[in-house]
Amino acid sequence: MCRLLGYCSRASASVAGLLTEEGLGAFTALSAYHCDGWGMAWYDGDGPQVRKSPRRAAEEPEYARLAGRALGDLGLVHLRWATPGLGIGYPNSHPFRFGQYTFAHNGAVHPQDRLGEMLPADWERRLAGGTDSERYLLHVMWRLEVRRGDMIAAIVDTVASIADRYAVNSLNAVLLSPAKMYVVSWHDPARIPADELRRRGLASTPEEIAGYFHLACLATPDAVVVASSGWPQPGWAMLPNNTVLVVDRLTLATSAFSLEPAPSAPAARLPAPVLLLISAGAAQGWR
Repeated sequence: MCRLLGYCSRASASVAGLLTEEGLGAFTALSAYHCDGWGMAWYDGDGPQVRKSPRRAAEEPEYARLAGRALGDLGLVHLRWATPGLGIGYPNSHPFRFGQYTFAHNGAVHPQDRLGEMLPADWERRLAGGTDSERYLLHVMWRLEVRRGDMIAAIVDTVASIADRYAVNSLNAVLLSPAKMYVVSWHDPARIPADELRRRGLASTPEEIAGYFHLACLATPDAVVVASSGWPQPGWAMLPNNTVLVVDRLTLATSAFSLEPAPSAPAARLPAPVLLLISAGAAQGWR
């Protein structure tokens, strides 16, 4: 399990500027437990850029340097807690890149001996590492081709396929494209690893355990930021489970779509219905 942060702003911004130095410190402190690597992606005039490392974020000068710089107007940060059985190293570190897309995931997919069944053989051969998370991205890209560029349909197809065929605790993810940020909020409350969270000191109360996979959003006139739980987020609004949030890079307009299948047909055959449409600065309406 990992921690996620994604952002879209009107101008090039630093993570420290979006979160404040205090907020960045609190988020980075989570790497004491999510200590198996870190990564950042951002978009500038040359397209997506990725930096990542298998080391703990709080111990890496490069992490601090990048977090303090205005790298671009669209980006993400990932702190990795590696799923046992999936190796720690650069190829397995997030974010992953496919063409103009970058992606980071929080969650675990089991059984691991069936992960090779997640993709068609020609897509499985494109793997750089061996994680469920990279396969998750490639599954979305495969379905994007099948759906002829309809990203929401591709995400709905992918979440339904993985959740139906595997034991999954979370498919929370941030997916960036040159034009939009997509935030997937999907977890199974029955599969939260409560004992491991207690052992690592990440949660002690039932409320903290129940909220481990929650994602929250802060929308202002100048930026939309989404992040995992576990650090103080006053004024942030929790994203509903089983939804995908879309943020337009140019306008910061936000919309949310359901990941729940309609009862009359399989999810893979259905477009995702719109749940709500908000503008930046109106996040209080999500409470």
